[in-house]
Parts: sequence; structure tokens; C-alpha cells
Amino acid sequence: MATERITVEADNMDGKPCVRGLPIKAWDVYRDLVFHGMADDEVLRKHPELEPEDLPAVRAFVANVIQSRSHDETTGRPILPKDRLVHGHYYKGRCRNATVARWNAVEQCFYHWREKIDFIYIERICYPTDEAEPWWDVFDVVEELPQCRFEIPFDADAVFTGNRDDLFEFHSEMWSRPK
Repeated sequence: MATERITVEADNMDGKPCVRGLPIKAWDVYRDLVFHGMADDEVLRKHPELEPEDLPAVRAFVANVIQSRSHDETTGRPILPKDRLVHGHYYKGRCRNATVARWNAVEQCFYHWREKIDFIYIERICYPTDEAEPWWDVFDVVEELPQCRFEIPFDADAVFTGNRDDLFEFHSEMWSRPK
């Protein structure tokens, strides 16, 4: 099996998953492939100890990690199962740019407002265990919101008309681990 090439050894790389016991972290290789958009041959040149078979193993390892996620890494709270999400309902959770999102069951994704350089616009984002790129930018959905202080339309051209501060209502809760 390809993922057997990824090992976790307490005395090697601080217990982080590494490739075949080498001092090369699996996540570093994956970041090179995805974040930096490096071609396989570029990654192999950067890490000459790697073998071509290591790259599919890294991809398979990361896919398995993504698909098996059950908790938000920051808050430790359980992620709501996808089959419990209701079309059109609002949810509290966490992604890089929002803590409130609305589930679109037809498109199988969340919609949320994003603020960037004083501009607020709609963005779509995936469920945490979906194999999507970028894998790190998903909405870790943890709780349904019975009421939301603003509307999130399923329309990429929508204009935000709510109170900007309401977008950040759950920011401190969703970016800290409960005591």
C-alpha cells in the first residue's frame, strides 16, 4: 500500500509524519506540490532522497488525513457530519476567512462572506472531509445557528448590506481552544 511509505517516528522529525523514515516531512512535500505548485520532478530535485513512488504515497496519506477528520484542530470541537447539514441553514464553524457559513446542499459547499482590504464579498468553501483544493481552506462546521444576524445568499454577485462587526461575532470562540 502506498501510504506505508509514510511513517511516524517519535525520534525522527518530532513525531511528524515523514517519508520512509527520512528527515523529510510528508506535509512539507505536500505543500511543495500544492501550495507552491511544484511539478513532481521539481519536488524530486528539491529532495533528492525521495523516490518517484513517494509522491503518490504523500498524496494518498494527505487524502486519508482529510477524509478521516472528525474534529476542528483549533477548537477541538467535533465536526458536524455532512448528512446532518440542512440546505439553506446557517452554521458556526471556522475557516481562514469566516466563522459563519450557509450550507448549499445542491452544490455540496458552504457560502460565506469574506472581508479583504475593506471589501466584503461572497466566497464558496468545501466541507472539511471533501477532497478539494486547497485542502487547508475548508469550513470546519461545528454547530447550527438558529438565527444569523446577516443573510448569506447563494449568489457570487451579492452585495453585503449587514453590519460588518456581525461577521466577526464568533471569531474569538472559533479561534481558541476551550479551557
